[in-house]
Amino acid sequence: MNEQIQLPFEYAIIDSQSPLFTLHNGLISTGDIIGVFLCIEGNITATIDSQNYTLNKGDMFFYTPSFFVHVIHKSDDFRGIAIRVDYDFILPAINSALSIQEQLLFRENPYLSLSEKQYNDILALMISMETKLETVNKISFEKLHKTLTQELIISMGRTLLFETLDIFLSNYPITEKSCQSRNDTIVQNFLISIYQNFRKERDVAFYASQQCMTPSYFTSVIKSKTGKPALQWIIDIVITESKQLLQYSNLSIKEIAIHFDFPTQSFFGKYFKQYVGVSPKEYRKKYGLQQNIKLLYDDVPDIFKQRKP
Repeated sequence: MNEQIQLPFEYAIIDSQSPLFTLHNGLISTGDIIGVFLCIEGNITATIDSQNYTLNKGDMFFYTPSFFVHVIHKSDDFRGIAIRVDYDFILPAINSALSIQEQLLFRENPYLSLSEKQYNDILALMISMETKLETVNKISFEKLHKTLTQELIISMGRTLLFETLDIFLSNYPITEKSCQSRNDTIVQNFLISIYQNFRKERDVAFYASQQCMTPSYFTSVIKSKTGKPALQWIIDIVITESKQLLQYSNLSIKEIAIHFDFPTQSFFGKYFKQYVGVSPKEYRKKYGLQQNIKLLYDDVPDIFKQRKP
């Protein structure tokens, strides 16, 4: 049996007939992944992080961990390509290529409409990578040949990444670029760590200690570079996922409290109400999907478990 090569990214083609759209009323999870989606035919409209997006042919969307995607509409001819990437692969490249200001801009603008040339360039790279993936996973190679092929595909993935970043910056230019500073590195490390730990760690002291800093100085650095203090970053991410779990899952409020490692349901309720203004129960009653299905957090379909090349 031909063993598949190990790569720091996965590739999936999705169309209107995908079982994703029949399971759980079109609810999809991005899980703990980072990646990009390119619409290549038709169109799709979805709610992501409480925002509605419509993607047509030539539109890209960059997704980050812990989002639920609720598909509202898709055309019969809808077709797209999704690529998810390992943190260890993408983050060094992003940190070397983008300033912290550009990284924050990237986070704030996940939607990108490509020009015809940009679309053709990106699609050609994706198709080339898919063709190579299909070939290497179907044919037996000598170990040396397989290693070389693996490195070639990784190189193609890196080229695709930098081409995408270049297109993004051409659409969202920053007039003044500064050199990477020590404080930029502190912010970058914090943003990486917060996505890895926010379900368990909500104390600024934890993130400050990771970088051998006092909480007060750490907070001042984060605020000076991003415009909001470290605690607000933590709160925003915890509340965002809390809202999505209340809206899109039927995990009990007690189970959601456990998910975030709160000591009790009451603690979670007080935390949520402090920052949202209503209790978790009231929020669910007002915004929860009216669907009679048994939906657990881990049951939400993952596009990369559904279809691979």
